[in-house]
Amino acid sequence: MINRDIALKLWDKEIGDKEYSYDFTGRKIKRSDYLIENQVGWVITYVRPLEKGGPDHINNIIIMHHNSLHEKGEDYPKFVAASYEYIAKYDENEDFYYIEKIIHDDDEDELYFI
Repeated sequence: MINRDIALKLWDKEIGDKEYSYDFTGRKIKRSDYLIENQVGWVITYVRPLEKGGPDHINNIIIMHHNSLHEKGEDYPKFVAASYEYIAKYDENEDFYYIEKIIHDDDEDELYFI
């Protein structure tokens, strides 16, 4: 795990000077609750797991609620968290990984991303 000082610097860079924020699933997280498994605890993890060929690099890490991490596990690229489907993607031009929510349009049976 990333040590607390580095994690808080990443929080400041990604989220700013806020005590509370939300991860990609909409779960509330609290700056001071890094590595605490409670209602607002959070972790830093890899979008693409190292075990699945992901790089050990800052462009492959993400802040998320600890429950989101438990649900995602090592699944890649598609996974379910907070009862929604997500897909991890890689932007070759900017060299970073990110997560998108998959939206199903049941009427037309098509797939949409936001």
